[in-house]
Amino acid sequence: MKNSQALRQLPYESEVKTLRPSGLKLVPAPPRPAPLLWVMYFAYFTFGLTGVVGVLTPDMIAEFHLSRFAMGLIGTSTFLSVALFAMPSGLAADRLGPRRVILAGVALMALGCFVLARAHHYPLVLAMVFAIGTGVTMLQTSGSPMIQNLDAPQNYHRNLTFAVAGCTFAAFLAIFFVAYLRGTGHPWQTYYAAFGVVCAVLVAALALSRFPERATNAAGMQLDQIGKLLRNPVLITYGLGIYLYSMAEIGVYFWIPKFFEDVHGVPAAVSNASATTLLGRVFPSLPAIVYALFMGMTGVGRVLGGSVLKRFGTVRVLRCCAVMTLACLLLATFGSTRLSVVGFASCGLFISVVYPLLYTGTINSFDQYQGTISGLLCTSYIAAAVVPPLQGWLGDHIGMRVAMLVPAVCLTYVIGLVMLGRAKYT
Repeated sequence: MKNSQALRQLPYESEVKTLRPSGLKLVPAPPRPAPLLWVMYFAYFTFGLTGVVGVLTPDMIAEFHLSRFAMGLIGTSTFLSVALFAMPSGLAADRLGPRRVILAGVALMALGCFVLARAHHYPLVLAMVFAIGTGVTMLQTSGSPMIQNLDAPQNYHRNLTFAVAGCTFAAFLAIFFVAYLRGTGHPWQTYYAAFGVVCAVLVAALALSRFPERATNAAGMQLDQIGKLLRNPVLITYGLGIYLYSMAEIGVYFWIPKFFEDVHGVPAAVSNASATTLLGRVFPSLPAIVYALFMGMTGVGRVLGGSVLKRFGTVRVLRCCAVMTLACLLLATFGSTRLSVVGFASCGLFISVVYPLLYTGTINSFDQYQGTISGLLCTSYIAAAVVPPLQGWLGDHIGMRVAMLVPAVCLTYVIGLVMLGRAKYT
């Protein structure tokens, strides 16, 4: 009777009881994920909607009469914003807390989308893509370290992987939405109007969410301490690794449609507006399907990656996936049309876990200033600002097969890093 009365007086519903020979003993239940974690999954899904630029390249080239080099500047605009604002966003997250930075970033994404929906001039498109990229940077730089505090620490790899997987699944689904819009006669700008509405919903969800308290040492990071961090060998080697990884990833998927058009003679338009049936008009073209498969397989790999990592080990899986990514890229670059389809889709599958593991391995190697370190890592995305126009120039003057060798070279460093690096993955 006494035990029964004691159990009714438990202060928390999360506590459970375990029967021992000596009687009843209260044992705390495993912590549950914070509700904000699900909002962050939605946030990553939302910024994944930015991943359609590659399939919009034919429409933009036709509307603005662009060369491949000029079209590559669209990708430059996105990742230049990452390079310029990742470090300030990380410092702001450490000093002010992630809530303000994330809310401001998503609001900027919404504003950029709504203005881009009305844009009919190339310079304005560049400016708004830059604004959206800045908002994504503020969200990702502040949100990725915060996810570590929304669940048990041992679930950080898994939760960040799921979040990034949601990002790639969003890009996959967005391809079909863009194909539907173009196939039914809507301009490509309509996509960004819908994207802006989703961002507005996310702003409301974040504003109503409860954020974790900042760490007690969050405001202690001084600018002169950044120099000390930059001399850390782990941060140097893995920062360069993420630098080159970002070059490789965007270098692969950004140019998939134009690669199929130039190398295999398949029209790069996202849909066939001249088809005689509605399904034929709204279903994505082969290059768009391959683009979507790259994104979709990336999401599948990240969802399945958790169980694979537990079974085979983080380091072993990371090494295998890095090598297979390069092999699949070379197959896609020099193979026939069918082999290119298989190669690009498989490349997305194997590249899926490379970034999350490189990132979390670096973050786990440090005990403090993780927002600042996240900003330093994301600053390396300036590399991706260089790649699209570089590949576009190579495509204009030499050919897209040579252009695809740029990400292949970048992947060789990533392979060496995961073979010899010393980051803490657990």
